[in-house]
Amino acid sequence: MSSLLRIRQIYHSLSANDRKLADYLLASTDAARHLSSQQVAAQSGVSQSSVVKFAQKLGYKGFTALKLALSDALATGHMPLSVPVHNQILSDDPIKTVGEKLLTEKLAALRATLDINSEDKLQAGVALLKNAGRIVIVGIGASGLVARDFSYKLMKIGMTAVAQTDMHVLLATVQAFSPRDVLLAISYSGARREINLAAQEAHRVGAGVMAVTNFSPNSLQQHADISLYTVAEEKAQHSGAISSTVAQLSLTDLLFMALVQRDLEHAPQRIRHSEELVKKLSRSTE
Repeated sequence: MSSLLRIRQIYHSLSANDRKLADYLLASTDAARHLSSQQVAAQSGVSQSSVVKFAQKLGYKGFTALKLALSDALATGHMPLSVPVHNQILSDDPIKTVGEKLLTEKLAALRATLDINSEDKLQAGVALLKNAGRIVIVGIGASGLVARDFSYKLMKIGMTAVAQTDMHVLLATVQAFSPRDVLLAISYSGARREINLAAQEAHRVGAGVMAVTNFSPNSLQQHADISLYTVAEEKAQHSGAISSTVAQLSLTDLLFMALVQRDLEHAPQRIRHSEELVKKLSRSTE
């Protein structure tokens, strides 16, 4: 059996670390067969010992033997029929199948995110936002889009909220926080240095800090008064942070609806008025 076909065959049983290596070998087969095990390790983000052990898992004595097998596979044209492009999605999946797999993945992220946050913790998060003087929401990359979406929603119901993506402006803002202000930090990894620094500074001046991050222990959780969790499958490839973004959006939407529930006297009216203003703007440009 071709080495490439063998990798494809066992792909879904591999650990996250081995998948990194498998992804690299499948995508860069020609380059990999000319590199040392140390160079392949550096390219794929794993250790050199992982490269050797991976070759042995495939039934080869070592990486040198695997390289020869990769060369044979290229020479005979035994390329894998399909390769993973995002978690369970394969390169040769029909578009409808891709849609079904994405739907399954997103629903799983929504369910897991809802299940992992207790009612008490969600209520505490809502209370922190409700009582805030002003709210600064920060996120980088895809999380920044979630931050902007949530800030727009909060402004519609009369809350003082802003999404901040400029880290210099963020730090200048946070160091001048009052105790009633809140920093809402959105980071799936919880490891972004800029966001952690802002959370540390907000905590230092006595302001509230809420984290929206993944459940695994991380640095951001250590600086937050309240941590709400998102759960998503982002292991095989980080192609657009699809599941984690869906989980973050669902959680911020949940917080938004809870805030609307707490202000039934004004919030629905403000939302309607905001929509009417947009309609007037649309009519004025016709």
